[in-house]
Amino acid sequence: MLAIAVSGAGGRIGQRLLAVADQDPDIRIAQAIEWEGFPLLGRDINIGLTLAPGTKGVRWTSELVPGADVLLDFSSPENAAKNARLAVAHNIAMLIGTTGLDAKQDEAVQTAARKIPLLRAPNFSLGVNLLFRLAGEAARILGGSYDVEIVEAHHNRKVDAPSGTALGIARSVTEALGRDPQKVLVHGRRGKPGRRQPTEIGMHSLRMGAMAGDHAVHFANDYECLTISHHAESRDVFAAGALRAAKWLHGKKPGLYSLDDMLFGERRI
Repeated sequence: MLAIAVSGAGGRIGQRLLAVADQDPDIRIAQAIEWEGFPLLGRDINIGLTLAPGTKGVRWTSELVPGADVLLDFSSPENAAKNARLAVAHNIAMLIGTTGLDAKQDEAVQTAARKIPLLRAPNFSLGVNLLFRLAGEAARILGGSYDVEIVEAHHNRKVDAPSGTALGIARSVTEALGRDPQKVLVHGRRGKPGRRQPTEIGMHSLRMGAMAGDHAVHFANDYECLTISHHAESRDVFAAGALRAAKWLHGKKPGLYSLDDMLFGERRI
């Protein structure tokens, strides 16, 4: 049985991770981690959640401790970097779904992956990861003569923009076209930006309501428009994909893995 720890367990994705994991007979919830000021620290995780009696005795904590096989991090960039160091110290494999890490935090993740198996993905929906593949294939086949625009929509409480998933789509497209994302990504438009440049890729973020996540990439020329899109019905799609990835990651050699490794047997990172 796989023992998991969840960081950010009190958040929207974290709560769904606990709920979906609780229904899986091959997974045991070993630890639920939240920030130091979290009001339920030290109390049973069943408080406020509807979990099986088998989770009785698992308490909210503020820091990773030994006892889990895999840590699933859906917290904050600061905590993700801290948890990467703790996972190494406790020899626990790590899965990161947290986005928005800066260069220093990203370096902490890269360093940890030299010591433990670490899987990182901007989105754990299997459909979204197929979208990454399809977006890259479309860009390769259509070539550089099509305009590319990426649009994402999330709930009004999401703190980073564009989403990590939208950046994942952009990475797939720019790699296929041989373009430098630092030079070609245009984040929204206002005023009089002038005529659209042929190589630019538009990035647009919508924040509204309780949306779990919508993403679309558009390829258009003067004659047609191709749109590849994905709609998340609920956050359980991310929880289910993350738990499947955690099972796959357990027992792997140290290294930085992506969902392409699991889905397509390829090393992209």
